[in-house]
Amino acid sequence: MAKPNFGHDHVFLPATPADRVDALRVLVNALPGRQPVDMQLLLGAYEVALEGVSRWGLAQATREILQGSLGHAFLPSPPELRREVNRVMGPHEAARRRAAEAERLYRWPEDDQRRALPASAGDPEAVAKWRARRAVERAEAAAKAAGAPVDRALFADREARHRRTSDEAVDDFVSRQHRRHFHSSETDQESDP
Repeated sequence: MAKPNFGHDHVFLPATPADRVDALRVLVNALPGRQPVDMQLLLGAYEVALEGVSRWGLAQATREILQGSLGHAFLPSPPELRREVNRVMGPHEAARRRAAEAERLYRWPEDDQRRALPASAGDPEAVAKWRARRAVERAEAAAKAAGAPVDRALFADREARHRRTSDEAVDDFVSRQHRRHFHSSETDQESDP
């Protein structure tokens, strides 16, 4: 029979005091250990050691201890039980950290910005305001998409270049390359002693 899959969130549900007592009851009754002098002190030590553990981690650690994961067949000490719970939860904590880091790295700045939501159909004034705001946003986006303004000083012959034929464009390109090559060879000859 397959074990049910409770999902990732189930792994991190905090253990209740009853869960901790149940796990200790199983371990104390199943494994031999020294007879404690003060049972309240022993329970308090386990309570401190198991602060903040998850229900699933405690149950899985108890299961693995009963299956011999500690290398001895005695009741684990409080720190030993906590180390076992931490070992069991290690891969799940690492996966949670990786997921949080991936979410942080791959978040777009736009994800954090508030978006205008359409107003309810019952308020025509609110719908009109939303449509006006949306039209302004679309106009800004269209202006941005059209490209940056052209600097006339840098591209004075832009209109003339748009009207020329492909043969004229090729001839112009070849002549510029020839001038560039000719100019660089003159500079090289002047620099040679």
